Amino acid sequence: MTIATARRPAKASQSNERDSRVERPAIGDLTERLHFSPLDGRIWLDDRRMILMHSEAFGILRQEMIDAIGPEAVRGVLTRTGYIAGLRDAAIALKVRSGGAAEDLLAAGAQFHALQGIVSVERVRGELNAETGEFYAEFLWKHSVEDDVHLLSNGISSEPVCWMEVGYASGYLTALMGRRILAREVECRAMGAAHCRVIAKPVESWADAEDDLRFFDPGPLKPPRAAKTLSADRGAPGSRRSASPAGSGAIGASAAYNSVMQKIQRVAPTNATVLLLGESGVGKSMFAREIHKQSRRAEGAFIEVNCAAIPEQLMESELFGVERGAYSGAVASRPGRFEVADGATIFLDEIATLSFAAQGKLLRILQNGEMERLGTSRTRKVDVRVVAATNENLPRSIKEGRFREDLYYRLSVFPLSVPPLRERKDDIPVLLDFLLDKFAAIHGRRVAGVSPRALRALLHYSWPGNIRQFENVVERGLILADEGEPLDLRHLFSVDTTFETYGLLGLSDDGALTPKLDLLTDDYDAGDPATDDGASVSTWAAEFVKGGSGSLGDVEEALVKAALAQSNGNISKAAQLLGVTRAQMEYRAKKLDEAARFA
Repeated sequence: MTIATARRPAKASQSNERDSRVERPAIGDLTERLHFSPLDGRIWLDDRRMILMHSEAFGILRQEMIDAIGPEAVRGVLTRTGYIAGLRDAAIALKVRSGGAAEDLLAAGAQFHALQGIVSVERVRGELNAETGEFYAEFLWKHSVEDDVHLLSNGISSEPVCWMEVGYASGYLTALMGRRILAREVECRAMGAAHCRVIAKPVESWADAEDDLRFFDPGPLKPPRAAKTLSADRGAPGSRRSASPAGSGAIGASAAYNSVMQKIQRVAPTNATVLLLGESGVGKSMFAREIHKQSRRAEGAFIEVNCAAIPEQLMESELFGVERGAYSGAVASRPGRFEVADGATIFLDEIATLSFAAQGKLLRILQNGEMERLGTSRTRKVDVRVVAATNENLPRSIKEGRFREDLYYRLSVFPLSVPPLRERKDDIPVLLDFLLDKFAAIHGRRVAGVSPRALRALLHYSWPGNIRQFENVVERGLILADEGEPLDLRHLFSVDTTFETYGLLGLSDDGALTPKLDLLTDDYDAGDPATDDGASVSTWAAEFVKGGSGSLGDVEEALVKAALAQSNGNISKAAQLLGVTRAQMEYRAKKLDEAARFA
């Protein structure tokens, strides 16, 4: 969705003077999507991971890059970096303020930039007609971090230096308008001006656009398909999106996922045996299929065998085949899975459950490609690529006498460890998007995305059952949610009574970090409220104190503010919410007012 499809006035206000008639919308809908999870070292803006960085460190990085590769090259790097950030924030704005006025969407860019500590934006002039694509905007930038770090290192400059911010504005406006918008800094505080002044308009409206566009190379960057976000309706035709390579069943975006995929890309074209290691439910079968798809055997069959699901007395006949009369009931000869997989790939899941006899025959196949059907001594040659998987500790199984050491070394030509979901939480938004599309098609249901607090919970939960558990939770949530309703905590965690909520922090109204208490006080049914809610609060309190995240006064202040906000300032209702008397609540509210006056 571009700005042209949002609800808007037919023609936005136009003025040559300071456009004071445009009232900037409240920033609460944006700040509530900023999540802090210090226990696992993550900050999220909606479904995008963020970082906090000292401006001094950014200044040193910027200056060392300038000294190493020159200002022209660094300007290009920072411009492109800002452009990508602008595209990403525009996608969030289109999701959060979908159906809102065009002015609200434009304001979100300034609010995001300020929220991230980059610059304060004041609009001077704006001319917008989303129907025709006409656009002109003029802004003042104040307190620019790029100005600060440049002046500190280099003093007054001979040309504008807010390179990253120019890239951000260009990317953000390009995504909103659905056409290439170029922002240019015509005055800069680093050059001695009082503030930075920026003009933004379509590329074709600039007579010398190429002077700036060269810094956006390599290659023109296209805006993301912003409508394909977590809050888009599910189940619509053509709504499926894959975050994986074309035609791949692998889904992910995290560094851990990419590390696994890089190793797969190295080993897949070879004939090496691969041993996939990892906890139950991490998706080992999915990665095994990916190895097959990228191999030279991709046109052949992919034979998947769950060794734990086959009775021990039938294991050898299932894997290696059986001759007629080999045992009572064997009325006909039939090939085993290895013969069927000749020239292709066989995936042996739960390899540690194989009997010793089956392990010996498997070892022979791995050594020389030879096997014998049960009930005959005739040797058969097979050419099979073996991919095995287990969630057990095989060295320990060897010590306990349950697994052959020689087979272990044959299998582990290329061991590949698949990390659990708790170590690849950056994949959760991508997996969530994919699964909502998948289950919307299966069950014929439409949901309006995921609520902010539900997303916070999904990102923070430890997922002991890994992707398998995550998939079940999302499917259950989609089934429980009403048509067109966003998924909330009561849909996702109606059964998982061990759901932990501690460690999440967010922004309070005054910009301070405060516990995300909405997760602790939600009314979803997670079991016996007499026990579960108290356990959740106790768990959160233990981790809050252990982590040194604040003091008792901080928690009390946060609770009082939350109660007052929930009751719209009504002291009596706020007192009821916290289970205190009106006098006690009034006393605490006055303390907050006094602290605010003398702050």
